[in-house]
Amino acid sequence: MPSDAQDLQVVLAAQEKRELSPDVSSQVIDEMKSSLIFQFNWAELLQAAPTAISCMGACFVASSSPNANIQLEPPKPKGFDHLRFGSVQANLVECGNMGRMAFIAAEKGMGTIQLTSKVINGKINDILATIGEPESAKKMLRPQLNTLKQGSTTCLEEAQKMDKEFEAWLLYVCEMHAACVQQENTTREAILSNEICVAAEQTRLDYQKSTVEEAQKAFNLMGKQVETASEAFKLASDKFPTGWDILGQQIVGDLVGAVTNLGNSFAHAFISNLNPIAKVEAGASIVGGFLNPKKDGSAAEDPAGGKQAAPAPVAPTAVPKNATDPAFAEVIRVDHLLSILQVIVSGKNTEGNIDWEQARNGGTGTDSKKNSIGYVKTMLEDAKTRFAQVATASEPSQTLSTIINVSLQVATGINDEVKKSSSASSEWPAKDSEKVKKWQEDFAVQYQKANTLISTAKTVPGVTANGIPLMTSEAERTAQISAKSAQAQAVLESAKNRLTTTQQMLTTAQENYVKSTDMLLEQKNKLGQIQATLTQLTKANVSLAEIKRVLIECIKLIINLKQQVTNLVRFFKAMEALVEMCIRFHVEPFLETVKMIVAADGTDPYKDLKIGNYTYTDFQRSQLYSAAVTMRAYFGVFGDIAKMWVQLSKDSIMPGLNMCDELSVTVDDKDGAAQMRKKIADLNKWATDAIDRVQKIAEEKQQEIMGGMESRIQEVAETTSQITPPPAATVKAITAGTEVTKQAAISHITEKAKSSPLSRFAIIDD
Repeated sequence: MPSDAQDLQVVLAAQEKRELSPDVSSQVIDEMKSSLIFQFNWAELLQAAPTAISCMGACFVASSSPNANIQLEPPKPKGFDHLRFGSVQANLVECGNMGRMAFIAAEKGMGTIQLTSKVINGKINDILATIGEPESAKKMLRPQLNTLKQGSTTCLEEAQKMDKEFEAWLLYVCEMHAACVQQENTTREAILSNEICVAAEQTRLDYQKSTVEEAQKAFNLMGKQVETASEAFKLASDKFPTGWDILGQQIVGDLVGAVTNLGNSFAHAFISNLNPIAKVEAGASIVGGFLNPKKDGSAAEDPAGGKQAAPAPVAPTAVPKNATDPAFAEVIRVDHLLSILQVIVSGKNTEGNIDWEQARNGGTGTDSKKNSIGYVKTMLEDAKTRFAQVATASEPSQTLSTIINVSLQVATGINDEVKKSSSASSEWPAKDSEKVKKWQEDFAVQYQKANTLISTAKTVPGVTANGIPLMTSEAERTAQISAKSAQAQAVLESAKNRLTTTQQMLTTAQENYVKSTDMLLEQKNKLGQIQATLTQLTKANVSLAEIKRVLIECIKLIINLKQQVTNLVRFFKAMEALVEMCIRFHVEPFLETVKMIVAADGTDPYKDLKIGNYTYTDFQRSQLYSAAVTMRAYFGVFGDIAKMWVQLSKDSIMPGLNMCDELSVTVDDKDGAAQMRKKIADLNKWATDAIDRVQKIAEEKQQEIMGGMESRIQEVAETTSQITPPPAATVKAITAGTEVTKQAAISHITEKAKSSPLSRFAIIDD
């Protein structure tokens, strides 16, 4: 079995390899993207497009049916909200035309987003280089961030244009269907019309008050967290025991990671906080006044009687409940304190007793301010005070409050004993004494609860569990890795836990991605069923009932497409807020420091404000670096959606639009019917082939992504196989934490598949 010294050597070597890798930023970004992509898969959007275009063709063909020569009765007294014509025939043609306009808008918008995303990615790379050079940072950092902000706004505007085109198309087809139901309906059709109208409304976004209020709350909380991290750095610098250079890196990394993880949670929150307009009960008036229509114009009830609330739409991101609770940031900040206390309390190296030598390492007697336990006590007191100012009344804040309180009580008790000591031969409480037993029992429970919270915080999608490298010089980094000090046990304790969490996080990300690709296959099968239905319905002389069926299939597909486009709107709206947050809380303070450095001819004003080898300026720079790579990962995920749309549009979208245009052309010669049948067959075959083409490319990309995931898993496994694993109780606690994020992801994938519009709106005959 490896010794602690060997374990430490393996851990530090792996850390050095990661930190000194020339492509470490790319590695971090890829890890983040890998954990995110199961929620936002470009293939979901591309896969449905060919069938939607086929549905447009069915509308054009249906318009030529004699049964489409019907006048629709508008609702009284206001008339139609969206329909432009009185006849079924003319409105069917317009349904197809609006689809064409939506796809043309998508072609333009996706192209702009792709180009802008490339510029943004390049600009973020420039930022990563700039923050290491004070002179460059002073001149270029603000303009670079402004370019980033302008790029986000450009992408948002393009996404909104696309969203509005698909929304206009959706509402038009919905009102068309509702009007046809009003013309000729059964009770079940009225209920179905209600469900369709509500589903359509739930794709529409509210950009107004709620979003602004939530964003302001997030800004206020982030401001407090950044301030807390800064003050914690300054206090730790003052109380930091000498000779703790190795642990210094973890302390600074935890302070930076806490703010970064919170920013990632806010990204999810911002994406989710654009609320659907339709939070309505059955019987409300939406989509042209045709919700639950009856012959007398009143609202129809469901078959069970009474009114039912519309089902809530599935959240666009998969994060645990209360992911923005400040406890998830604070528990990462106190991670190193709990690791030190665990080494002291567990009795691992002292036959079950408190490790008193570790406790008083750095100072003895009454001069205990800079010994191990004195440092832990001081920092926990500060954590208790600061966390009380932001803690919520719900979980996990309440659990963390208990963890901090109990840990502080244990640290205080041990510190009191250390204060009494006057020499190396001092008498310590016996290991079987009541006070020692109570300290160990009390802390053991809270330590595992903390490990559960930490592993949850570090495995939220978009986070890299193994941490983000800190910004400092290579010489300093090498020096601290090769240092030897008494705090090595605490470093090893934390590193083992982190590696276990990382391994589980990477495996979970891979499993989530596999589940999401399985959902794509299920979607492909449903699209095949819809295509088969459309093939049967795309014929001459379709009845009004069949026209309604075509419209329902069209609505399914438009909702599916619009949900993906809406995710782009949500994302770029969130990025606007995140860029602004980065400027306010990271860039502005860092630029103030940079100005002082430049004014002092390169002398760092915070050169003496250090934790280990890291100055306060390094800390500020690392926070900015961390925010930049997080944004780069998100832009990468959503930029890929636009990139693949542009790449596949030429073969998988535009030819279908051209075929639809040919269907809308009237053929006068005697072979017109035969030519129309051929055009219909060609369109249906093209749609089937296009879906297969998207599937093939998606599978190739999936293999590439899976290969990258497997490589990262193997790299971590190579390290963990060379060291002694954490105790079973710790592994169990870590697993419980990663299971929280895992179940959130599984629930998201399951609910998303269950609520897919492609599975809804079934036709049941009376």
